[in-house]
Amino acid sequence: MPRSLLYALALGALALAGCGTEPPAAASPTQPPSTPALATAFEPSACGTLGGFVTWTGLIPNVPPVTYNVPRIDGNGFEPRTLAQANTPHIDFATRGVEGAVVFLREIDPARARAWDLPEVRVELRDAQIAVIQGDRAARTGFVRRGGTVTMQSADPECHVLRGRGAAFFALPFPEPNQPLQRTFDSCGRVELSSAAGFYWQAADLFVCDHPYYTLTEADGRFRFTSVPAGRYDLVVWHPNWVVTRSERNPESGQTSRQHYAPPLESSRPVVVAPARNTVANLTLPK
Repeated sequence: MPRSLLYALALGALALAGCGTEPPAAASPTQPPSTPALATAFEPSACGTLGGFVTWTGLIPNVPPVTYNVPRIDGNGFEPRTLAQANTPHIDFATRGVEGAVVFLREIDPARARAWDLPEVRVELRDAQIAVIQGDRAARTGFVRRGGTVTMQSADPECHVLRGRGAAFFALPFPEPNQPLQRTFDSCGRVELSSAAGFYWQAADLFVCDHPYYTLTEADGRFRFTSVPAGRYDLVVWHPNWVVTRSERNPESGQTSRQHYAPPLESSRPVVVAPARNTVANLTLPK
């Protein structure tokens, strides 16, 4: 089938999928919200460090993989492929450390924070998944400064449509591989990324924020923040939920077109950071 026709069909499917199942897009403001001044009152001598581990309590979940069909190369029918579910928690069985959990600080004054030093984020649709690339790390989550721009592209031969919901509302078509598009994010919050072209298992997140005290845990569950202004904060750990609560199906094919998940897991604790001191604070999931 010609790619131009695939593109038209994908956009048509996207329009149908939006009918009655998606909330209406919020009206765009005339002027985007202003980004708070960052690091204008930053004092290195009044900062400390904060670190710890995120560990899992209770039974380690057994999340079934996703199986989907792709056309055979010879054109005779389909062949199954299997992927790990994008929201599966990665837990070390020996230490129970959780890899890839989001850890961040609430109640930070952007003016007292250090300058934004997190690498730029790229989003790539590849190998039938959504990869969020920040620096040398490819994961399912990235952190974007409010007002920042993210480059997105597909590396797959299939036609993709990347959907964003939450703090941003969009659908970006990628009928051809290696044709990047860019989007600026002006509102803080979580942006849920998924497929609007039938790849229902695809899921990833962007956190749009006003300060750089966001990170992902390492393989052993370790996290660390440097140059944290002295003060009292909420230390938060967040992880997407893998439990499917509802599925939508294509009315013509009967195939699953989108999945909805239970609310994310989140836990928090108060912490106090003192100047020139290292504060240790551990977190657990689930709450």
